[in-house]
Amino acid sequence: MRLALPTRALAALAAIVPLAAFQASAPPDQFAGVVKAFLATDFATDWTGLEKLPGVRWAALPPASLRNCLPNGDCFARQGAARLGATQLVIVASGARSFVTHLLVRTGGSPLGQDPVLEALTGAGLTADLARCPLGGGAASTSWYRLTGDGIETGVISIQPAARGRPSEGYILSRGEELPALQPNQLAMYSGQCSSEVAERKPVSTAKPHEKLADLVVALLQPASGPVLADWKALAGLPLDVTWLGDGPKPMDLTLQGDKNPLAQSGTVTLAGRKFSVLAAGTPDQVKSLYLDEQGLHPKGEHMLGVVYEQGIAVKLVRCGPVYTTSTNNWYSLASAKTRPAMIRQSIRYDGNQVQDTYAIRLDGTLPARDPRDRDPGVNGCR
Repeated sequence: MRLALPTRALAALAAIVPLAAFQASAPPDQFAGVVKAFLATDFATDWTGLEKLPGVRWAALPPASLRNCLPNGDCFARQGAARLGATQLVIVASGARSFVTHLLVRTGGSPLGQDPVLEALTGAGLTADLARCPLGGGAASTSWYRLTGDGIETGVISIQPAARGRPSEGYILSRGEELPALQPNQLAMYSGQCSSEVAERKPVSTAKPHEKLADLVVALLQPASGPVLADWKALAGLPLDVTWLGDGPKPMDLTLQGDKNPLAQSGTVTLAGRKFSVLAAGTPDQVKSLYLDEQGLHPKGEHMLGVVYEQGIAVKLVRCGPVYTTSTNNWYSLASAKTRPAMIRQSIRYDGNQVQDTYAIRLDGTLPARDPRDRDPGVNGCR
């Protein structure tokens, strides 16, 4: 996973932010000191807390608001730099408006070296457990380590070693146990079973998130024969991989979503590393609708409904939402000879080259009340 920093930006940073010199210990040990300070339990996660990281000089506050949020959801950044012997570090701290979540580091000059860094982390009292690794064991590929130890919060560090044609190294450090999400094209390249022999490692996923999402949508469609709608017990038995919360549906007011059903049950689902919150709604006897909200961003260009079509479900545009500059809200019918008709709303919010998906699936085949601004297919750009 390459941390791309434009050459022009690096030059500007070197001119704006003086480099600090360390003299007391070897560069990998100095870098381990930065890692340990960032993960310390008493580290102040607001933007001023960065000033306490040893040997790093930072651009003036406030942090910059990014034109496009990063794939991890961070929308603010502050640039920094340090010199560790013959190694220059260019550092970007990223996070939300009021707090920092990640340190993104790229080296220049002499590389630190993956093995020396891991040895230095151990020497600093941290335990680095390999949590995600290249499927083929490639020495030049990124590896992720979960960091634990006394006096620190659990963290994750990814290490991208230098390689032929790429003389710099990349490090990404975050607080918390959770591994960062992989990009869709990386899922088949990495494994979470790093204790196994390389030949026995299995990929994180052989299917992409939108393909898994399409499988979930098709699994929800009710057979043409049998009950009109599933009950709550049948919903729990469907192969959806949803973790349902609580002990069953409870009264909930969904009028703001245009849903008059009196009961709902929430849950979560992770599809090839992509997380969604889930909400099912209905009556005491039937489940009539289901909502999926993506908890993050992903690269635009996926066609989830195209995968649904490839599984034998006719997908037809039936209504477009109001015209927005940053999102679309379109309703489609889902029909086949083997399933009962259903409706699905696909809402896509755009953030530069990233998007966020939200879905509403009405298993009873109905549409919600029409907004006066809604458009019919072929009208005012509805297509």
